Amino acid sequence: MKLYLKIAIFVILVGVMVSPVLALTKDDFDPSYIISDEEMQNWESMNRADIQAFLNDYNSFLTSLRTSDKDGVTRLASDIIYRSAKEHKINPKYLLVKLQKEQSLITTDNPSQKQLDGATGYGITDGCGWDCETYKNNKGFGKQVDSAAGIIRWYYDNVSLMPWIKRPNQTSIIDGQAVVPKNYATAFLYTYTPHIEGNQNFWTLWNKWFGQVYPDGTLVKNSSNSDIYLIQNGKKRQIKSMGVLLSRFDPKMIVSAPASELSNYENDADISFPNYSILKQGTKYYLLDYDTLRPFANHDVVKNIGYNPDEITEVTTNDIAGFSIGTTISGETEAIEAAGRLLRIKENNGLYYLKDSVLFPIPDEQIAKINFPNLLEEKAKIADLANYKMGGLIKYKDGTLLGISGSNKIYVIEKGKKRHIASEEVFSGFGYNWNNVIWTDTLTGTNHPTGQPIYLPSRLALATIISDNQTVSTNLDNEQHANDIIEENGKMYAITEADTVYIGNKFNTDVNTYLVADYESKEILAGKNIDVVRPLASFTKVMTAYMLMKDGLNLDRGSVYDPNKHKAVYHSFRIATGEKYRNSDLLKAMLVSSLNTPVRMLVDSVEENEADFINKMNTQAKEWLLTQTKFTDTYGYDLGNVGTAREYLTLFTKSEKNKTVREYLGMKSYAYDELLDKDGKPHHYDYNSNDLINKAGLKFNIISSKTGYLNEAGSGLVMLVERKSDNKKFVIITMGNPDYANRFDEPERLTEWALDTF
Repeated sequence: MKLYLKIAIFVILVGVMVSPVLALTKDDFDPSYIISDEEMQNWESMNRADIQAFLNDYNSFLTSLRTSDKDGVTRLASDIIYRSAKEHKINPKYLLVKLQKEQSLITTDNPSQKQLDGATGYGITDGCGWDCETYKNNKGFGKQVDSAAGIIRWYYDNVSLMPWIKRPNQTSIIDGQAVVPKNYATAFLYTYTPHIEGNQNFWTLWNKWFGQVYPDGTLVKNSSNSDIYLIQNGKKRQIKSMGVLLSRFDPKMIVSAPASELSNYENDADISFPNYSILKQGTKYYLLDYDTLRPFANHDVVKNIGYNPDEITEVTTNDIAGFSIGTTISGETEAIEAAGRLLRIKENNGLYYLKDSVLFPIPDEQIAKINFPNLLEEKAKIADLANYKMGGLIKYKDGTLLGISGSNKIYVIEKGKKRHIASEEVFSGFGYNWNNVIWTDTLTGTNHPTGQPIYLPSRLALATIISDNQTVSTNLDNEQHANDIIEENGKMYAITEADTVYIGNKFNTDVNTYLVADYESKEILAGKNIDVVRPLASFTKVMTAYMLMKDGLNLDRGSVYDPNKHKAVYHSFRIATGEKYRNSDLLKAMLVSSLNTPVRMLVDSVEENEADFINKMNTQAKEWLLTQTKFTDTYGYDLGNVGTAREYLTLFTKSEKNKTVREYLGMKSYAYDELLDKDGKPHHYDYNSNDLINKAGLKFNIISSKTGYLNEAGSGLVMLVERKSDNKKFVIITMGNPDYANRFDEPERLTEWALDTF
């Protein structure tokens, strides 16, 4: 019998969290090319929450540091770093590396005031050191961080005007060595720090912290051939055959990577044998348990268990040199239990994993399906477990894509920690598949500590995300930007109960803002915090749809997808480069599914410059006298898209009076085929993102609706509803709903209350 076919596949890779490090040495350092210009200027690589998570993961002193920014406003260090990076359009990773390189501020437990005052070394030159006037004028953490980002941007803007700024392809003598920078970023690093060793230290830190692309546990296929690797401990291990792959992993988890990227990883031992193979080296027999060899006590044990000689693989000493030696197998029971057993306890229905006489609780039954897909459950009684030790909770194995109910964040598991995949742009850039995401409960998610977020280096990015600077309307000049009111910190913006203002009859709910209005008269019948400025999230798409129709969008024409122009943040639209879609179908994906990428395709079909389209949105808002409503993108991702519930009542009712907008906002579902298919998957279908629109037994009809969600906005829902008894119509708006997992419960309850009350 082939034991590895009978025993379930199981992987638990244990270890402590270490900084991801590529297989790079000092010999790999090229003084002429330190980082790319794309990396230097990729200011969107980390948001505030990501920077804070990075500091948390290193237990940095900066984690809780609150100090003055460049303007004297007290802020968290992570906020100062983010704001400086955003203002000057310089990568926040650059600033984090500078803080460590210059003053070790990421890892020092208790830095001195001098270290904080000279945080990035700005203005401290070889000539005058800490006495330089430039330093004294930029003393302090906030000023240092801002100046470090600002001077790099200044170099980019003035390189042709100032001859002393080092340039690409021009020889500079650095520490007595001729260096010819290959790009601007490298030249500017030498302009800032004119020493090879200092920039080598920068390069080393950069690659230590941000160099590794694929987390441990990732299955990666070389896009140039059929080679498949497991990324493990920062190295790549080639999987030598399909049989080996199937005995250990799920092939649907494989992602593709260019050969140039895989070359960055040091080769580690190949994975050459199927798991639970029987290996014979000389007179010794072993059972292969992943990277451990379990010796059989003797040949008689192998024979008595019933192995056929054809099932035994002859190996050499070199073949098994990299394996650790586990406990000896003396009989059939031990051989079977080498893979572990899944036990369902009769008394409490609990599920446990038993291995090597240790019993491990499984908090989420999906873990059993992912970690042990071929193990069958066995019934057991508590009394049967008396002789076993109790181990810790089982966690999802490395490489698992994980979502947590109540949150829109997606993680990848590495060494027991959950690492936030920074955006859908990053998710798609890695080649991950949304169908492979496992959704778990909050408790199980909490059992996996949060590690460093996952980012996509610019060298692998599939498209450039449009920056806030490109999309902010010029109509916002001299007006307060929403990001000055609402911080991008992952927390929902909310008004305290003490500051809450109600209108009309009070409806008791944790939803932070609600509004009930008579549709015909627009009279507000009840409300809570309806004049509070909040992020609009995907509510923005309603205004975009209205402006698209106003600009003459031809629904019968087709639009071709170009990732360099159209990909949006949180790109979850299944679409391949060059595919062609009918505009009417893109509008369905935009308003019914609330997808972002179709928005950019549609806007591009009516307006070449997206910023001009956003200007039109803001002009329309002003024409409707919406003084608190502003737009900074077309689909609602940016926190600069803001408004109040009172003003959104006007915006929604005016927009959905357009026949096409109302029709699409009222669709329960849709299905269509692409006009031109490139990936062999032409068919699309989806249901409305408002679950209530497809819920049976409602006491009201939903004529049109739109959902919205961001961490900072909370869940939102706007609906035009009709009471069945007399056909009276109401507009119901909820914003700042903190219960994402049950985000439709309170709007339904509010609507029923409104229909009974008014």
